Amino acid sequence: MRFITRVAWIGAFFAAAACSDSGDPTEFSIGGTVSGLVGTVVLSNNGTDDLSISADGPFTFAQPIAQGAAYSVTVKTQPAVHVCEVSDGSGIAESNVTTVSVVCTADPALRPLPEIYATGNAINYGEFRAGGPNTGEIPSDEDILEDLGLMQAAGFNLLRLFRSEAVTEKILRLASENFPELQFQLGVALFGMSDDLCEVPENDEQIENAIRLASTYKDNVATISVGNETSFFSCFMPINCLELYIERTRQNVTQPVTADDDYTFFAGENAVGGSRCGNQPDTILPLLDFVSIHMYPFSYYQEWDWKQEGVEAGPLRAAAMMNAALARAQENYQAVYDYEYVNGAGETVTVGESLPIVVGETGWKWRQTNPRQEIETYAADPVNAKWYSDLLRTWERSTGGPPTIFVFVSFDEAWKLIDDGWGFWDELRMPNYVLCDTSAPDAPPCNADLYEGAGFYFVEP
Repeated sequence: MRFITRVAWIGAFFAAAACSDSGDPTEFSIGGTVSGLVGTVVLSNNGTDDLSISADGPFTFAQPIAQGAAYSVTVKTQPAVHVCEVSDGSGIAESNVTTVSVVCTADPALRPLPEIYATGNAINYGEFRAGGPNTGEIPSDEDILEDLGLMQAAGFNLLRLFRSEAVTEKILRLASENFPELQFQLGVALFGMSDDLCEVPENDEQIENAIRLASTYKDNVATISVGNETSFFSCFMPINCLELYIERTRQNVTQPVTADDDYTFFAGENAVGGSRCGNQPDTILPLLDFVSIHMYPFSYYQEWDWKQEGVEAGPLRAAAMMNAALARAQENYQAVYDYEYVNGAGETVTVGESLPIVVGETGWKWRQTNPRQEIETYAADPVNAKWYSDLLRTWERSTGGPPTIFVFVSFDEAWKLIDDGWGFWDELRMPNYVLCDTSAPDAPPCNADLYEGAGFYFVEP
């Protein structure tokens, strides 16, 4: 009898010990389930035990609480464009709690584009004159004031910046003091990484700067763009890190937020493997207030019939080429417009019916800088650059067209070497033919036949 009693006592001891994961039967875990989440929500229990969650499913706080103690689960940080609500989130712990429910839905307060995106004249602003950003170059106040004055005089009032650092702050300060009517799409430059931990001090610094500048110069900063063509180096920019950076930015600013990238990313056309690693936009799109796409028919001329050999050589062939270039840009835009994804409300929608689509970059070289690109031999020409710009302005705000097109780029950038030659002004700040019919100081006169002399493909028989 004594043996049986001892065995029974030992069994009861281990059974009691197993009643609690912590080994103490007087402590219980607190948890529940999250549903409808897009992005990252931070929950808190009793205001001290925080838990970051990035996917639907069950959750459990790290710290158990004593039997009979109160628990209270709240949302500490909301996702970027969602609202999460807690139900059955408080009570007294008498056993392990698994009934807390966190339901997330789309935030109805999607931030609309500022009015200037429907009325303004937009351009990318490249401010560097010498070695570029990698050399630590910071243009002088006089240089930046000259640039801002030239762009405003030519009619540009919405400028896209690429980064958030010392030179950016100088631009915004000088604009607010001297050209207060200028508006900016502020950029956040992101640098690659070797893992998905998202631990890059330079990226954190860019984001903190952007948040500060967006608040300090809120009258000038119209929108914010997180990252620039990160899909081109997505093997070193895991998609979860881009999500994190977008969310962190949007949670701390009041302006609409986007991410600038090549149209192929937002159209879901990134190939699996290779330099793009197959990243898709599905988890990014629900975090954005609008989409900003880049597309360059001139750079990817192999993808469309730029030679137009079926048309008689001469002005007609030049016209056919330029019209085909615009058609290619419109196809790129439509591919993004038609891309389907699941929005924050769990609905399958297209990009075009759910978000505004802005063209963040597109342009045409006015001079040859890369002899290896066949199109440059025939069509890197001031008249062609003018023609393409005019076609873009005709398309902008037309039925089915983008509300805003940021042309590329304000000034030639010699530090880019073979990727130079896109400027509306050359590197000495002299206006190119593309500005012939504007109020830009010293703008060249337009030809009587506006597009006379445009380049086209031609080989001597």
